[in-house]
Amino acid sequence: VAIAVSCSADRQALGRITRDGVFLEQLEVDPAQYLPETTELATEVVAIDLTRPMSEIRQTLSRYPIKTRLSLSGPMIVARDIAHAKLKERIDRGEGLPQYMKDHCVYYAGPAKTPVGYASGSFGPTTAGRMDSYVDLFQEHGGSMVMLAKGNRSPAVTEACKKHGGFYLGSIGGPAARLAKDCIKQIEVFEYAELGMEAVWKIDVVDFPAFVVVDDKGNDFFAGIGGDAGKRLAVKP
Repeated sequence: VAIAVSCSADRQALGRITRDGVFLEQLEVDPAQYLPETTELATEVVAIDLTRPMSEIRQTLSRYPIKTRLSLSGPMIVARDIAHAKLKERIDRGEGLPQYMKDHCVYYAGPAKTPVGYASGSFGPTTAGRMDSYVDLFQEHGGSMVMLAKGNRSPAVTEACKKHGGFYLGSIGGPAARLAKDCIKQIEVFEYAELGMEAVWKIDVVDFPAFVVVDDKGNDFFAGIGGDAGKRLAVKP
């Protein structure tokens, strides 16, 4: 017997299989009612033009602290687990990284099947941690200088970004269909088409929501969240 459910929150649902049938816990239909009131959304949203050279994008990001909300517009490269392994093989062979990994923000994701009338199917971020082991190596070779995904990163990623001047941006886990419908305007397979969803893709986005998680100064948004989530984050200037 196999039951497949969605990511994250749905994994917390209680299920039971008996001789009388299959039963799944009824979840709250309005969880937002339990969220604390916040004024954070009133802060400035910084527009980031991804058509600019990577050096300019990094200079712009360097002016803003962690937690800064961003609106990304322009081209991005999409690569996840298998693509990263393939790219590492190039480095191991002495070939270095392809130019697209140096010129563009790298989004850890993979598209679902494209519905009729849409640029792409559901296209939300995957968990960033699985790519942590590649970051220092890729940045040493000039790639992955700006990364976009969901979830926290290991301290090694924070150190790599500080050493090489890189950034990790957080995307929103959950609204993958909304991102595809409202933000992703064009999509094409860029390399490794034989990998299917795991191929390297190039997408064009408009007003893609993100925020600064790890900056080039050694600050990590998630480092300030733990036993006392109410403490202010200590930010290095």
